[in-house]
Amino acid sequence: MPLPVYYDTRLNPVTFDFANFLINAEASRQFTPYTSISLSIIAPSFRQFSKRDLEYEESEKRWRLHHILGQIPKLLPTVVKMEIQQSLPNHEILAGFPPNYPDAINKDRRDFYSPAIMLQLFDKGANLQQFRASEHAKTLVRTYTRGHAYVTISLRTSQFQAVRNSNLKAWYKLSLLYKEKGIRVLVIPDFEDCFNERLAWKYDWDVVDFAAHDLDLRLALYEDASDNFTVNNGVVTTLFYSKCSFKMFNVGVPALQTTNEKFISKHWQVEFGKTPRIFQENQEWIWQEDTLENLIAYIDV
Repeated sequence: MPLPVYYDTRLNPVTFDFANFLINAEASRQFTPYTSISLSIIAPSFRQFSKRDLEYEESEKRWRLHHILGQIPKLLPTVVKMEIQQSLPNHEILAGFPPNYPDAINKDRRDFYSPAIMLQLFDKGANLQQFRASEHAKTLVRTYTRGHAYVTISLRTSQFQAVRNSNLKAWYKLSLLYKEKGIRVLVIPDFEDCFNERLAWKYDWDVVDFAAHDLDLRLALYEDASDNFTVNNGVVTTLFYSKCSFKMFNVGVPALQTTNEKFISKHWQVEFGKTPRIFQENQEWIWQEDTLENLIAYIDV
């Protein structure tokens, strides 16, 4: 019998924070008799709380609802049913996760996408690395890579909070060092970049834009890679909750309230310079900026 799970966009964002929520639900399920998840995304309207909430038009939120929130559950094998409802349910709401839904809308505004929940459940023995690529996605990726060894670089070049963006020149120089070693580098562009400035295409490297459009293909690419490199951004949650090796730079960005060192340390219950305890040994947070010097210092080319 599946655990009923409800994600209500009147209370929660249409961002990759949804991956945190889904892993919180999965971790909670592991301590119940439920063997799977039945997910309902309730989206009659959208919250107006964060700067991102306020900046996005309704049409973009509707698009993100299907493109982001609609794709992430496909990575979690225990999700056996998913529905997106653009109106309020007209049937009885079964008890599930969050435990007090729908009363949470008016009474309890806790963030059920907060890492605090998974950290607590991890300490009790929950297994959080649950995301998996589908078999066909892995077949497609292996057809593309033809069995050659490779690493990935996932870029951030967003117009939103641009201070968090990747240092493209440094990453390109790192890719040349890998090329000298005969190791292929596959570069995943920022999704926005596929449609506007196309900054990733200004460099002579292998840009795999299919991975920017499809999370299943992205994760399949990550799973077969020797290593995966990125900066702190929303889509890295596909790495967080997988078994893939990764190194994430630019963990704390001082200029922003929700990405500065103090906020992240408190949010993830982690000391500056450390990696949160939920991650595997091959998964590393690197708090330094992605300068070439730092890339070379932390990455064994």
